[in-house]
Amino acid sequence: MESITLTADLDALARISAFVTEAAELAGLDERATWQVQLAVDEAATNVIQHAYDRDEPGDLTLTWQCEHNQFVLELRDYGRQFDPQNVPPPDISSPLEERQVGGLGLYLITRLMDEVRFDFNPQGGNVLTMIKYITPGSRDDVIVIPVIGRVDAVTAPQLTRDVHERIALGARFVLLEFNGVNFLSSSGLRALLLIRKELMTLGGELRLASLQPQVFEVFTLTGFVQVFSIHPTLEEAQHAFGQGRMHS
Repeated sequence: MESITLTADLDALARISAFVTEAAELAGLDERATWQVQLAVDEAATNVIQHAYDRDEPGDLTLTWQCEHNQFVLELRDYGRQFDPQNVPPPDISSPLEERQVGGLGLYLITRLMDEVRFDFNPQGGNVLTMIKYITPGSRDDVIVIPVIGRVDAVTAPQLTRDVHERIALGARFVLLEFNGVNFLSSSGLRALLLIRKELMTLGGELRLASLQPQVFEVFTLTGFVQVFSIHPTLEEAQHAFGQGRMHS
């Protein structure tokens, strides 16, 4: 376990970045995972610097890292104002850019870039943000793969929604829909997928789609939903991408 304690001001960000880069290399993370960790920690540290303390009286922040059970674990601690992530509204990432409200993107990026994120607070220990990146690609074993076959339209979409909802009720949070057998997708099907995605995101999970036939992928392209859904050409690639941020083919 190694740690660094710095005054929580913007000058600390460069030293934090160097500390994280060296730690990620020692942990064996590849270039992409290292970049993801760098960005997540930078967003978290910036939040502490800008919101935890008064600007004229900055306190300390401590960043600690260690490797355990094929996981790269980072802990960011401060003793500023209590932070409750439930008070941060999710960012608007679907409206036109000129209509979006600023805010919430930092927390959103952290939860998308890291495999696990936890917030804790107590008066003695302060705010503690734990961020975990899996070292071994594909080590996540909680992905639920659901094959989808035939048409996804106004008739069949409600059943698909019910099927996925049942899996979520049983604890599924990372859902992969295999679309290789889907030959038709309507707007009703898209709406069902949006509802499923929203439910999973609310619970801190992810929805990914894999192996779309060309005519089905074209529906996502025509509607602009390739910018909303995580779409992958193969099942294997999709399975390895959970926790890596949004990607599409």
